[in-house]
Amino acid sequence: MRLMVFSDIHGNFEALQSVLKDAEEKNVHRSICIGDLIGYGPYPNECIDLARTIKKCRFLAGNHDVAALWQTSPYGMSASAKEAILWTMDQLSEKNKKFLKELPNRIELPDMTFAHANPYNPRGWRYVLDRKYALRSFAATSCRHLFIGHSHRPLVITRKHFFSIDLQKITDSPEIRIKDKKRRIINCGSVGQPRDRDTRACYLIFDTSKQAIEFYRVTYDIEKTVQAIRSANLPVSIHKRLLKGI
Repeated sequence: MRLMVFSDIHGNFEALQSVLKDAEEKNVHRSICIGDLIGYGPYPNECIDLARTIKKCRFLAGNHDVAALWQTSPYGMSASAKEAILWTMDQLSEKNKKFLKELPNRIELPDMTFAHANPYNPRGWRYVLDRKYALRSFAATSCRHLFIGHSHRPLVITRKHFFSIDLQKITDSPEIRIKDKKRRIINCGSVGQPRDRDTRACYLIFDTSKQAIEFYRVTYDIEKTVQAIRSANLPVSIHKRLLKGI
């Protein structure tokens, strides 16, 4: 099976369109979106509507998705995230609110677990960016491969090492072969708001037959997204982050 894993679209319709077009050429069999379809970006309904057309795709709840439903308070977020969520609440259609309400916190497949932030406290929204939270995540699961998002940074984590995935330095192949039996936490990066100083959208494909992870970066029309953010009077910091990849 070739499984597409993507996350943190954040209302960036241009980025999502480009990623899905790129994935069409890569023989994907199934897909999982690890959450945050909305928040920050200017196209919440468009992103949800497009994502729901993906064949054989399952979805998880992200912190921005649940905040837009008042299931958690947006007032605990950063100022720009809070302002964008309050704006998003007014934009969401009733059918899309219903869709978001039904999203689970965790998905299990054979030898794989999927959670937006972490598996041990899915709605605590802790970032898995250091050894403490990596070990808690390993302890909360028994699977070999744990897929997460939330930090917007593509990473591969074992019990001893963190590997940032810098695709600007990979020139021959995006494929990372798994040749051992180690357990791994794999962050698929962000489609709509990368934070690893690479402005391109990011997603991955996990080939279960080959036991290989393929990270991909995709260019999209950032300027069109920036203009839409401005037109919606969303915080200036949001489009500045897109232009810098931070």
